[in-house]
Amino acid sequence: MFDAGKQTEGITAESSGEAEEPDAGHKRSAGLRHSLQRTLKLYVSASRLALGQSAGQNRWLTAAGVAGALSFALLGTGLVALVAPYAGVQTAALTADDAPQIIALDADGTGAGSLSAMAGLRSTTGEALARTTESEEAPASPADIAALEAAEAEQEAAAAPAEPVGPQTVETKVAINNGETLMQVLTDAGADRVDAYHAIAAMKPHYSPTKLRAGQQISLTFETNPASGDESPAKLLTAISLQPDIDRAIEVTRTDDGTYKTRQFQKELTSGYARAKGSIQSSLFLDADKAGIPAPIIVEMIRMFSYSIDFQREIHPGDTFEVFFERKYDEEGVPVKSGQIAYAALTIEGKSYRLWRFKTADGDWDYYDENGNSMKKFLMKTPIDGARISSGFGMRKHPILGYSKLHSGVDFAAPKGTPIYAAGDGVVSKAGWVNGYGNYISVKHANNYETAYAHMNGFAKGMRAGTRVRQGQVIGYVGSTGRSTGPHLHYEIHIAGKKVNPLGVKMATGIKLTGKQLAAFKATRQKVTTQMAEAPLVTKVAQAGETSNKAN
Repeated sequence: MFDAGKQTEGITAESSGEAEEPDAGHKRSAGLRHSLQRTLKLYVSASRLALGQSAGQNRWLTAAGVAGALSFALLGTGLVALVAPYAGVQTAALTADDAPQIIALDADGTGAGSLSAMAGLRSTTGEALARTTESEEAPASPADIAALEAAEAEQEAAAAPAEPVGPQTVETKVAINNGETLMQVLTDAGADRVDAYHAIAAMKPHYSPTKLRAGQQISLTFETNPASGDESPAKLLTAISLQPDIDRAIEVTRTDDGTYKTRQFQKELTSGYARAKGSIQSSLFLDADKAGIPAPIIVEMIRMFSYSIDFQREIHPGDTFEVFFERKYDEEGVPVKSGQIAYAALTIEGKSYRLWRFKTADGDWDYYDENGNSMKKFLMKTPIDGARISSGFGMRKHPILGYSKLHSGVDFAAPKGTPIYAAGDGVVSKAGWVNGYGNYISVKHANNYETAYAHMNGFAKGMRAGTRVRQGQVIGYVGSTGRSTGPHLHYEIHIAGKKVNPLGVKMATGIKLTGKQLAAFKATRQKVTTQMAEAPLVTKVAQAGETSNKAN
């Protein structure tokens, strides 16, 4: 017979007992299941008895009682199944491993970034809880509390979203290609067309972009901002910098209000002198270049002596040269720019030609020989550089007409486009087409002298009748117009209307220094001699560095 009172008392005693060992908990669970099974059998027996006694009487009441008994039995069975896994386990003894975990996933969904932090948190929390369970009277130590807080902070930092990427500055260098404009360069580099337009407009008052040369480098600075939904970041042009001259830099920068402003920077260069010398084996230009003399200095030397020396007929192997000239050096002592010639000398077949640069009291400068005579003659012997004489003055068989005819001038063969200089100061009397001569210019000089230049490819700007020209000024360019078999300059000299041999005319010298001017010139000569003794000889390596810098 089932004793409900004793069963209840037994359950109450078990439930109110102290914490039991795990084996005792499993025994208690088995006893509880056994008691519920007995209760189920009791309800089934009672239902059968009631059903038999009341057959035919109030059957619907009996059926309802049976259904209620079955529901009670199923409910008891469910409770047993739910509570059984936790039988004998106290709430305070639950560890972090049994508690539900919350893991923050990384951007790729793996959660790897927070697993290590979570593992540390679980380990630290478990140890602290275990110590709390062992002794409820002893509070958690400060070290345990600090460990818990540090682990929680590490977990929060790992789960926190990444900070957004801010604007970044990007610098790049681009080179101007042949035929490119600055607008093309900027837009191809990623600049907005409107920004490029305003930057160029700000630059123009200080430097014209049309002066940019192929190969010249420009530094560009952009500010990039990550663009949402766009693979490439937006670019904002913030600066343009270039160096048009060796001692000058241009910088265009964007201001806070979106406009552009331009600044110029002048570099400080140190002045000095250099000297070079050598012997001529093929030509003055080639051999001076081998000696390390910059090209502008060589050209100036040729111009200086062209009044007295015919570089086509009078130069021979073994002739020597020497030059002393100004030079500019950068902060590191590297030569970056050449200045004026202070002294130059040529020795032709044993005869020396020496010239010094000197400025007179009225501010005019020129080159003078050791006696104070100006290098300039009334007319230049050869009004063209680097040309060879292809035909002299006199009777000859005309190459086109086919019969003998007086050749009334001297022909200088040179490449098409070679500059032609005015042989002396004067006024243009004719500039245009003349049959047989092609493009033709004639210049009237003092003392009834006149020079003529024929077969030109074209005229220099402003050349027309009445234009005043100075000695050495470019008036046209070598061509092959008119009756000509190839590009050359036909050069004539007329004295009182008579055509004479240009190579046989003895030209008077220019200015001759006297008095105080001569004394000042001699002092200059002595100073230059002292400076030359202290100046270093130039080298080809030094010239290469200088040429590279000048190109920029």
